[in-house]
Amino acid sequence: MNTPQLTPLLTADGVTLRYKTARALITATHRVSFSVNKGERTVLLGPSGCGKSTLLKAVGGFIKPIEGHITLEGREITEPGPDRMMVFQEFDQLLPWKTVRQNILFPLRQARPDWSSAIAEEKAHSYIAKVGLSKFTDTYPHQLSGGMKQRVAIARAMAMEPSILLMDEPFASLDALTRRQMQDELLRLWSDTRFTMLFVTHSIEEALLVGSRIIVLTPHPGRVKAIIDADNDSLGLPGSAHFREVQEEINAMLFADRYDQGAGI
Repeated sequence: MNTPQLTPLLTADGVTLRYKTARALITATHRVSFSVNKGERTVLLGPSGCGKSTLLKAVGGFIKPIEGHITLEGREITEPGPDRMMVFQEFDQLLPWKTVRQNILFPLRQARPDWSSAIAEEKAHSYIAKVGLSKFTDTYPHQLSGGMKQRVAIARAMAMEPSILLMDEPFASLDALTRRQMQDELLRLWSDTRFTMLFVTHSIEEALLVGSRIIVLTPHPGRVKAIIDADNDSLGLPGSAHFREVQEEINAMLFADRYDQGAGI
């Protein structure tokens, strides 16, 4: 008996992206194709400059492909929308004059006018609790640590109940201990709600920790080098033999591309 095929939630089909700098027109990606199924934790992994953040912005609707197309639930993405919420690396993505609760309620009221005030309040408090910040509901961003600010940003995005959560190296600016804690908390949140995620990183270990599938991109311009299943149960913990083996395989892929291009170490 044949197993029925899942219809992807998100599809990138032959996507080429370009952007302008002061000096040149840069080709960020070249004919990139991949898909994301509902409930998957998909990671875009590659070296700096491979176009992974540019791809995330295109999924968000902020950049239009010059070739190919990106669809969400069968509809082509042409502009930003509340069905795609993004969490950035920077700590200053929160409104500094609003409390934790107000930061989460503000976009809810703008994007979900069909929700009553009571429903919006319930959603806000629910996701504040999910990220462990119930005691900080009326606290302002300047009174929070970096990790706490990122928790608020994640809660704000998830409270919108988007079709897909877009995360652009959200833990890169955190210290190593807080970063590891946030990775664990993200997985705990996923276990609770089974949201769909597209996550950008240049850390192989982080990709293996948070992802269920990894899209490995080549150096600039980014192309799909490999797609790797990264089931956490089969990988084991960081430092285990199998985890190290997969980590080394991906590392070899990335370094092979760098040597092929004459980049050296």
